[in-house]
Amino acid sequence: MNEVGEDRARSVSRAGQAIGLVALGTVLGVMVGSTVAPTQPLPTARAVTSLADEAFAVCTVPLGMGVEGFFMLDFETGDLSGGVINPSTGKFTGAYKHNVLADLGFKAGQAKNPRFLLVAGAAELQTGGAASFAPSVLYVTDSSTGTTVAYGIPFNPQQAAAAPFVAKLEMLDIARPRGGGVKAAGAVKAKKEKDKDKE
Repeated sequence: MNEVGEDRARSVSRAGQAIGLVALGTVLGVMVGSTVAPTQPLPTARAVTSLADEAFAVCTVPLGMGVEGFFMLDFETGDLSGGVINPSTGKFTGAYKHNVLADLGFKAGQAKNPRFLLVAGAAELQTGGAASFAPSVLYVTDSSTGTTVAYGIPFNPQQAAAAPFVAKLEMLDIARPRGGGVKAAGAVKAKKEKDKDKE
């Protein structure tokens, strides 16, 4: 064999050894990794979004079973509206609507240039009876006073997949950072009782 042929043979041999070592390292890494690594699945990260301008605040919120809701708060009217897209049809088939002004303590015609914040949070609400809630809540804050109202989102994935629906958000509680504390919780209970009397 000539010198060029021997160099070529050595190069092929070295390349084969390198590939063999990489393959062996990969196999050993997989074997060691599978015995050392936890067998539990990694947690799923979920994100909600919020955004506002001078007239509206919007946010998205997980409702369950891979379905997300989109909510918009109109500062001028105080209307908090929401929509749910049906994963099968790609169309809005669920709707929510609730006016937040009275809940935040505004009297009719009193809200002049109000400013609000709208964010979503996670909450596994304990429900009784036929009520079923999404694992999320909406928080609406009056930017001038800091008063915040929490709303539960009625949601039943089976009903939502079957037919269009319209639901009302349920006020859960009010927080008043500039005073109110326990008094605020009593106000929520009184308002709920007043609303029931109207029905």
